[in-house]
Amino acid sequence: MNRSFSDYAVPMHLTTEAFTFMMRQRGFDRAASRVALIDGEIAALWLVSVRGAAGYLISSGTDPTHRRRGLSRALAAECLSAFKRAGAASLQTEVLIDNKQAHDLYLSLGMTTARVLDCYALSRPEGPAGRHEVSEVSWHAVAQAVQPLQDFQPSWQNDAESLNAIADDVRCHAVFDGAGVAGYAAIVPSTGTLAQIAVRQDKRRMGIAGALLGSYLDVESLRVINADTASDGFRAFMASLGAERTLGQYELKMSL
Repeated sequence: MNRSFSDYAVPMHLTTEAFTFMMRQRGFDRAASRVALIDGEIAALWLVSVRGAAGYLISSGTDPTHRRRGLSRALAAECLSAFKRAGAASLQTEVLIDNKQAHDLYLSLGMTTARVLDCYALSRPEGPAGRHEVSEVSWHAVAQAVQPLQDFQPSWQNDAESLNAIADDVRCHAVFDGAGVAGYAAIVPSTGTLAQIAVRQDKRRMGIAGALLGSYLDVESLRVINADTASDGFRAFMASLGAERTLGQYELKMSL
């Protein structure tokens, strides 16, 4: 996988531990995944997840020395058949906007663009001390209550099921009031990722989001992966924090 991404705009340098964590978070399905072997070595891969009727391409790539041999297309055909046998009715993935070759392949398979996604890098803000009471809670304590607070559906790697899979590795802070959860933030320290953050509609523009991020006192910087660019509110929030937009992706989907 590292070799396949070695010449990308965002090269990959995963350790074995980081790779294992990624596969656990995203729900790696060994039976539905495929690799192509040349002389006993992995030349290309399609690593996928299946959750009920939904399939997800976690990662696909080809070693640069084995490209333009049709390996990725052959693996795609194998995986699409495996998805159908597993009962999946849809497939989705993300691809860097600048990765035209991969994007063209996915489009040729019948995928269409569902959303445009942004990624950011940001520093932890210094929230106003004492303005909001922030509590550290488990992810499971708020997981069932947060969906109505969200402006957009988190992408696969950040959604509730993915966070459930790594719940012990998620640090979640929340602000509560008489109506329940007023705002929450969930970060994954091992990857430095802000996976989810949202504030209830009637409590916005009161500094709750900044207080939530400021409560992670031992975290200096975070990255945001795959925020829906159609959410004006979230883009404005990132701008207010001085976040740097780092890259963009397409979220692609197809019916099987």
